[in-house]
Amino acid sequence: MNRPLRHIAVVRFSAMGDVAILFPVLSAVLKQNDLEVTLFTRPQFVPIFSSLKGLNIHAVDLKNKHAGPLGLWRLAREIKAINPDYFLDLHDVLRTKLIRTFLGMLGVSVRTFDKGRAQKNQRVKHFDPSAPWLLSTHERYAAGFRTVGLKVNLDPGLRPPIKSQKGALIGFAPFAAYPGKTYPLDLAKELCKGLSQKGYNVLLFGAPGSEAEQLAQVAQDIKNTKATAGQGTFAQELELISSLDLMIAMDSANGHLAANFGVPVITLWGATHPSLGFMPYGQSPERQLYADRGQYPELPTSVYGNKLPQDYTELMRSIPVSDILSKVTQILA
Repeated sequence: MNRPLRHIAVVRFSAMGDVAILFPVLSAVLKQNDLEVTLFTRPQFVPIFSSLKGLNIHAVDLKNKHAGPLGLWRLAREIKAINPDYFLDLHDVLRTKLIRTFLGMLGVSVRTFDKGRAQKNQRVKHFDPSAPWLLSTHERYAAGFRTVGLKVNLDPGLRPPIKSQKGALIGFAPFAAYPGKTYPLDLAKELCKGLSQKGYNVLLFGAPGSEAEQLAQVAQDIKNTKATAGQGTFAQELELISSLDLMIAMDSANGHLAANFGVPVITLWGATHPSLGFMPYGQSPERQLYADRGQYPELPTSVYGNKLPQDYTELMRSIPVSDILSKVTQILA
């Protein structure tokens, strides 16, 4: 008879959205199994998991201490030192493949997960909006844990009650990693005005620096609208997100972060599509709004939104502000 698992080491480095998707999976693993879990990730992502009881977090310095093959060998030895039953790679890139190789040399059992790269690329190449959606990234992560014999039942459960429509606090994050997933700032300002006129309070989220400066311009002179970007630590930003009644986000980390707190999320999809597996946790297809495939028939243009035909630069403008306002009203009514 196999002995019970005591300790699992897990790795996921970037990007932030993919790391945030791991939160509900780790939550389920810790609640449904009696074992220790250590997560190896970048230090800036540590606050995402601060509420998970029983999770050990090992910050990885990929720029200095753990940089290059020698640094990854050092990291492999650190993983070996905590004596896990398994090392589970939930990133599966060249860097983590090298870590797996080193750990195999050190006698540590390793497992990975199915990213579904071929399925995703095939779906983009021959996109059919009526075809069944691919397995979500949440479920792909969960399947990785199941390969080592753990129980992982992903059930979003009940969403917390939404406050009354009047005075509701709405987060809005118009930026994303690529232009084909970013909402135009003039339309973002129009949306903020519309939300304000309906009596909502709006918080704008984005990265420090250029995004923060642009969001400050968007919020200028609009009642009950404030740009939070660059105003505090990441942990403080997460606290603000947890207090929202609703988040409006692109295909970006902010939507996943809000979903982890049980916040309803409206996601605006441009160059990408949720059927590839990246819809925020616990949300419904009805909360997804799309760029117009009638105008842009090649959508989605890529799995991650990093490829965009030259004449598709304005595709996000095909998601009307009026449609977003109607969806907000529908959810908060």
